[in-house]
Amino acid sequence: MQTIKIGTRESQLALIQVELVVRALKNYFPNLRFEVIPIKTQGDRLLDKDLKMFGGKGLFLEDIEKNLLSNNIDIAVHSAKDVPFEIPDGLGLIAMLKREDTRDVFASSLRIPFFKMRKNARIGTSSLRRSVQLKFIQPELEVIPLRGNIPTRIKKIDELNLDGIVLAAAGLKRLGWEKLITHYFDQNLIVPAIGQGAIVIESRIDSDLNVLIRRINHDETELAVKAERSFMKALGGNCHMAIGAYASIIGKSLHMIGMIESDGKIQKEFIIDKISQSNEIGKRLAQKLGENR
Repeated sequence: MQTIKIGTRESQLALIQVELVVRALKNYFPNLRFEVIPIKTQGDRLLDKDLKMFGGKGLFLEDIEKNLLSNNIDIAVHSAKDVPFEIPDGLGLIAMLKREDTRDVFASSLRIPFFKMRKNARIGTSSLRRSVQLKFIQPELEVIPLRGNIPTRIKKIDELNLDGIVLAAAGLKRLGWEKLITHYFDQNLIVPAIGQGAIVIESRIDSDLNVLIRRINHDETELAVKAERSFMKALGGNCHMAIGAYASIIGKSLHMIGMIESDGKIQKEFIIDKISQSNEIGKRLAQKLGENR
């Protein structure tokens, strides 16, 4: 039996996400063997830097994708929110696991609920999208730029004398650190990142393994994330832009909210359509926002 080589980042969270993929595949193919190959990416080497200055979130994938294209690994496992809208020729996003909690959360070692903090509280975040939405909720907040992986950001709560930090619920839950969460932000209040909470498997589009990988695909997650990614692509989204989107399937309809910050103002739009229109809904939502800019 072939051993499937899985490439991913070296972080604790990335390795946990690989475990989830392996577990899902073994449910269908118990005799499969796997080798996990952690890869240090350029983004990991620059965790203490502002990634906008070096090319954005694609830095977390570039080295892994080179290994895919060179046949050093068979598949790659990513957080969907780290995947740019353009991926290299010859590669494809083959499957997605069922999505975790998509919300952003407030985490505090002092156990302070977000809306009970002092108005000028010091809040850490690594995201422009979160920063502009937090300042809209409470203009007097002091938002502190925060770099590093999740354990590093948690440590900085005390090191930088922060009241708390805002980050994705999914990462904290997968790491088993839910106890730090004191508030969950509704997706309409702080619109999540594109793909937030989803794990995606990337592979060569001509790989024989893709038939196996598709067995673990969660269709609703894939539809929603593809709609969000089409929104990002239509806007030309990158690390320099504060954009967010969240799509969900309710009954036979796809509901989607999009957010963009432009000229210091936050704009949000909603759209509802049939699931069959999922490939177009993101583009139409981007057009609605563009018309109002």
